[in-house]
Amino acid sequence: MREFPKLGSKSNFGFSDVDTSHVRRHFDDAGIAHCDSLIPIRVEMTDCFADNPSPEADLLIDFAAHCIDFRKNSDDQLRDRFLKFLGSDKCTEKRGDGRRYFRGDWGVTVVQ
Repeated sequence: MREFPKLGSKSNFGFSDVDTSHVRRHFDDAGIAHCDSLIPIRVEMTDCFADNPSPEADLLIDFAAHCIDFRKNSDDQLRDRFLKFLGSDKCTEKRGDGRRYFRGDWGVTVVQ
């Protein structure tokens, strides 16, 4: 179950959550040959968790939350839950130097 299921949901933005697994299933059902790949994407976001984050860090949080000025416009409880989720192993890769990187991996399906 997703922690924040309404981010990107049909009720908020007019589309449903579709990912490459849905596309692959339809290709398989139709007998269409395809090749699947995963493209790892990492964005350094350590400053998002600082007490006084930079304007760039706030823009990263806005991007992840799909909300303009999320840190300013959300209530404390939601903001704390979201930052905790964003910093969790579900979203973030922590490296030995203490830096945190957002995992935004892209699944790619190419029709053959």
